[in-house]
Amino acid sequence: MTDRPQHLVQDAASLQRCVEAVAQSARIGLDTESNGFHAYFEKVCLLQIATPEADWVVDPLALDIAPLLPSFRDPARELVLHAAEFDVMCMKRDYATTFGRIFDTHAAAKVLGIEKVGLHNLLADQLGVQLSVDEQRSDWGRRPLTPQQIEYAFADVRWLLPMRDKLAEQLAARGLAAEADAEFARLVSREPRAREFDREGWQRMKAARTLEGKGRSVLRELYLLRDRRARELNRPAFKVLSDLFLAEVARRLPKDEEELGRIPGSSANALRKLGPPVLEAVRNGLAAEPPDKPKSQGNGQGRYRKGGPAAPPPEVEDRYQKLRAWRKARAEARKVEVQVIAPNAVLWAIARSNPPDLAALSQVEGMDSFRLEQYGPEMLAVLQGQLSLPINHGAH
Repeated sequence: MTDRPQHLVQDAASLQRCVEAVAQSARIGLDTESNGFHAYFEKVCLLQIATPEADWVVDPLALDIAPLLPSFRDPARELVLHAAEFDVMCMKRDYATTFGRIFDTHAAAKVLGIEKVGLHNLLADQLGVQLSVDEQRSDWGRRPLTPQQIEYAFADVRWLLPMRDKLAEQLAARGLAAEADAEFARLVSREPRAREFDREGWQRMKAARTLEGKGRSVLRELYLLRDRRARELNRPAFKVLSDLFLAEVARRLPKDEEELGRIPGSSANALRKLGPPVLEAVRNGLAAEPPDKPKSQGNGQGRYRKGGPAAPPPEVEDRYQKLRAWRKARAEARKVEVQVIAPNAVLWAIARSNPPDLAALSQVEGMDSFRLEQYGPEMLAVLQGQLSLPINHGAH
């Protein structure tokens, strides 16, 4: 496979050849590159495809990739990705498409209990392949692409198909194929979150819990200013003004540009452009009613801080801890991460609903058919006190 053809697809004719090659393939490797480290409005900037015969790098900034999408939706064709969740959600977001069937080498490795599941580690350990180029955080939205970017793009997809075969063989040998398939199906069903700016996101900053009232008010104004500026420039917010700079401005409350210039966390060039609006944000914050100090809350993913205002009822917490102890023991026996057995959100959902039987348990979000068959009876036994395990009341 060292002499595989490589095609850089930047015109309609080469795209048509790629579409035909994909349509003739029962299995393809797929990867995407996005510009999230360099843009406020992230988008897919490159599409990499490996057929059994060749590798293709498609430029969606130069072409309409709509002709490829039907092949991705066809359940008769398997799409092989690594860490598919991000790619799936980005493609759904940008192209309003769906996916028929996938094989995720990252998820497969986790089901197998492999410790190092990064692509470079898997390629080295499973296939003896060393990837030397790393352009992961490159600006994929900039054109023309550099030779290093193109080399990385081809390399990132080049070995997905042989990696898939190696991992699928191990899954079948250990009787884990059904579990992996259930995880692949979950990934296919993932939906992207709407792009919404959280106006109260400043409360999650560490400084929000240490500043006094006026400082919190200034921090809020600076946080809103930074987002407005980031949208205007189409840059990530952290590249416009750092969290450190926002926190120090809110703590020191500078009155003029001289005082502002002594605050760490920003460059002189940035302050030449943003100094006046930053000082205006300080003045607006000082004139506003100070917001309350943020309280400890759950992280929005099914976890709670015990004793905090968002803590669940004691009986729900107790059921969750029992399920968590069971999961830990199960994961240790399988030598896999606990999330392979069941994510935290699933355990919380079960603890809240307290299903009395398998039929009710099957209605809990995240309980796919494999998880229900494999773990359902044990979960019910835990809830009903028929399966005793040591409970660790540590961090969730």
